[in-house]
Amino acid sequence: MNVALDLERRLNLTTRWTPHDPEYQEALEYLNNQWFIRVVQRLEGLVVQRLFELAKANLAGTGYKMCQQISNAITRHSIAIRNALEHYNQLAPLQSPPRDILKFSEVVSYV
Repeated sequence: MNVALDLERRLNLTTRWTPHDPEYQEALEYLNNQWFIRVVQRLEGLVVQRLFELAKANLAGTGYKMCQQISNAITRHSIAIRNALEHYNQLAPLQSPPRDILKFSEVVSYV
């Protein structure tokens, strides 16, 4: 806390933001938006990984053991997509404007 007080003194800050200040509200909205963007990027990355795994599974000449490993990877990616989607759905209604809630079946149908 002493570091924060020292910085405030050096920068000549006399007042602190409160949750009612417009600057505080803008900063909070910006942070929430950035957090939401990270969640969306994570979800997109997982969907692309699933696409690649599905493409590998359909290649001619893929052996039985490789197909089993790919199948296990697809299962793991499905679990990760469900978790990322749950996180997305928690943040979607808080956005301005609110984003749609997605279902796992909708996301997987894109793949």
